[in-house]
Amino acid sequence: MMESEFPQELQTQAYGILSSNDVEPLETLFSHVFGSQEPQRSQAYTFLHCCKKHFPHLLFIKLFFVIRCSPVSDTRSRSALVLRYLKICDLWPNLSLIAQNYMKSHFLVCLLEEVSMPTLRLLCGIVSEMGSEISKAGHEWPELMDFLLNSIQSDYEKLQQCALWVLAYLPKGFRPVVCEALVPSLEPLHSAILQALSSPNADIQVTACGAVVSLIGLFTSSKGRNWFNDLLRAMMVGLFNLLSHLKEEYARGAVNELIMLVMDEPQILKPYLNHLVLDMLNVLECKKVTDETKLFVDKFLLAMAEATDLAPMMRELPHETMFRLLTTSMQLLLSIKDDNAWYNTESEQGENDGKMDVYKSGILFLRKLSTALGEKRILPICFELFLGHMEATEWKKRYAGISLLAVIAEECSDEMLNDIVCISKRQRKITPGLRMLGLRL
Repeated sequence: MMESEFPQELQTQAYGILSSNDVEPLETLFSHVFGSQEPQRSQAYTFLHCCKKHFPHLLFIKLFFVIRCSPVSDTRSRSALVLRYLKICDLWPNLSLIAQNYMKSHFLVCLLEEVSMPTLRLLCGIVSEMGSEISKAGHEWPELMDFLLNSIQSDYEKLQQCALWVLAYLPKGFRPVVCEALVPSLEPLHSAILQALSSPNADIQVTACGAVVSLIGLFTSSKGRNWFNDLLRAMMVGLFNLLSHLKEEYARGAVNELIMLVMDEPQILKPYLNHLVLDMLNVLECKKVTDETKLFVDKFLLAMAEATDLAPMMRELPHETMFRLLTTSMQLLLSIKDDNAWYNTESEQGENDGKMDVYKSGILFLRKLSTALGEKRILPICFELFLGHMEATEWKKRYAGISLLAVIAEECSDEMLNDIVCISKRQRKITPGLRMLGLRL
């Protein structure tokens, strides 16, 4: 916002609230910021931006004061949320050196004293961002490294979780700095994270996956032992354990960390690609796993197929593996119901009625996968699946077959022209299926 947008009266009010020891005005502000009532909500955001523009140092100190002193966990949590919303990178450089040193020591104490895990999680993210800003300024924070090493090796689960959160939330630009600082402690750190990956505490287990992603440069840069090999295997074993104990929300979190790994450092997964694909196919083929979790697994597989470093290997997967991959994808197309609107050919909405979100996600996945793997690689398998589904007695499978044909025609149109003769020769298998689907087409 421009300076002229904030009246002098508002600036004076902001300074008075920020320089006071009274936290009640901020508590009222938080209720408006996190509420839905207008115009109070908009006015509260305007007030925050005014504070950030004219008194960023006071704003940071005031929010931290609330975090340290408020006896109400919800108030502390909201203060931390506002601090992250306003961006540490915009506020931290405005603090004096004395204030920065004070924050560096007292924020770590705050991590030790905070009893609310949701609030602690937010504070860990703030500490990670603070470390990044300190590093950008050419300074060091050795106390943070000592805190992380001591906490992650602690027998106290809260401290383990705290250290893992800080590591998992490290900004990308700060990760190499942390990795370099932790080189002397590589072995104990590796052991601690390996143990965390097999923890019965699902929160610790998933956060440990995030820590591995953040520290991947540390675990793959050593010329000696392959530290990452043990960690990746532990991540996959942990994923299957979470699924077997029906903790699918946590399992999706673990898969999401693997997706981040593919996006950040795909080349390190080359030696493990075949095993990773087979492991993920086992998840997709498990009937107990929900469609929501399977969509996360599909995103992981698609990320590998689209990654420049991994795409050639994905295209060279064995025929059996590729067939399983496309077969599991077809299962998503069965998430469809017989809707009466389909039979109303004049309805503009009729085409989409009955098609659930999982079905639509399945179509999108097949489109992207066919593009990533190449039409020459998948076309023969797709036709094989298409013909098999058209012979099915269940209408949903036949409809899935037609949907697959539509994807092939759209994404592989050149190949379709060459293979149209092959389809016509099989027309005896296709035509009955089309006729039985009737108006659904």
